Amino acid sequence: MSMRIEFTPIKMMKFMRIPSVAIKTCNLLEYMKRFKINILYFTVAIFFVCNICFLGCQLGFKEVNFKLYNIDENSPKDPWAKICADLNSDGLQDIIIGGRKGPMVWYKSPTWEKYQITDGGYNTVDGESVDLNGDGFNDVVMGGLFWYENPGVLDSNPNAIWKSHKIADHPTHDVEIADINNDGLLDIITRNQTGFKKKGNTVHIWYQTRQSSWNEKVIDCTDGEGLCCNDIDNDGDPDIIIGGIWFENPGSNQTVSWIEHIYSDWHPAVSVAVSDLNKDGRKDIVLSPSEYAKEYYRISWFEAPKNIQNGIWNEHIIYDSIECVIHSLQIADFNKDKKPDIVYAEMHQGADPDEVVLLLNKNKGSDWVKKILSEQGSHSLELIDFDADKDIDFIGANWSGPFQPVQLWENLLNQKSK
Repeated sequence: MSMRIEFTPIKMMKFMRIPSVAIKTCNLLEYMKRFKINILYFTVAIFFVCNICFLGCQLGFKEVNFKLYNIDENSPKDPWAKICADLNSDGLQDIIIGGRKGPMVWYKSPTWEKYQITDGGYNTVDGESVDLNGDGFNDVVMGGLFWYENPGVLDSNPNAIWKSHKIADHPTHDVEIADINNDGLLDIITRNQTGFKKKGNTVHIWYQTRQSSWNEKVIDCTDGEGLCCNDIDNDGDPDIIIGGIWFENPGSNQTVSWIEHIYSDWHPAVSVAVSDLNKDGRKDIVLSPSEYAKEYYRISWFEAPKNIQNGIWNEHIIYDSIECVIHSLQIADFNKDKKPDIVYAEMHQGADPDEVVLLLNKNKGSDWVKKILSEQGSHSLELIDFDADKDIDFIGANWSGPFQPVQLWENLLNQKSK
């Protein structure tokens, strides 16, 4: 899949300087005359070959390596929710883990001392951390539906008590945060999952009001799981993306219906991520099958058309058959070559080995270089720059099973500057 070309532009320039080559100019001309080689054609050929080599260098990929750490061998049992945010305002991102039945804890970066946020009460596999109430400190939102207020003194008192605020009795699978109506207040977007005696055929928007209350809007959708918020049409407000459908934000009027746009017929249970993979200025959609073991589907990305509302989204298949246990899908430029890469993980209940994989974007999404980073599985990977060295690390943990440590993959790209 990949080809390394060690012929750099500098070497090409030196090669093109005739006095520095092994064959002297006069001998070269004699050979060309002897074999009736046209000088013009020869020059054009050399120029063409050098440009192909240079293009090959440009289309190649930059290598990147990771170091794997076990942050906590004794994490909360069944660590379903994983979140990353700077909780104590020291400029470093911390790790938040929520066990299936509690507790929810946070780990202080980079030494990873563990402190409790709550002993439970939420009902979700997902959560987010943002400054929900605008006091300058990152709070935690968990499905169920609760938000936990940062006490604001964690730098001096990491054991300080977090205040719990219940929004609704509302179990979820997916949680997103965005200012949906551009009123300066962050809203919460949720979805449950179909299967496991649950229903995931509605998306819920919880509009925050200035009275610290919440107005709910429900959008009907197909059965399934998976949720992402992103301004897919680049009109200045966040849209909602699920498997095969994106819903266009109608703007600040909460009573107007969201317009449904179908971009694919897809597996109902998905992990979904958005990024401009081919660098054409439009946001593409990546989908992976997130449930169920022993079933097989594909991983693909969908190329955004020029007419985002009515155009055809061309599918680019990355894997045409993979077990449906890819409950992790994140996009970032891990090797700093200005091309978005993909990281995903197989859950532990899949067929062994359970791979954690980095896909390096080699050529605007047409080629991918696979790097296996683990074979012990993971779930709901989250991006983090825990050491503030300006490269992207990530965390994860198996949601159940015999191997459940909280794990950190440290990006070693900028290691020399540490």
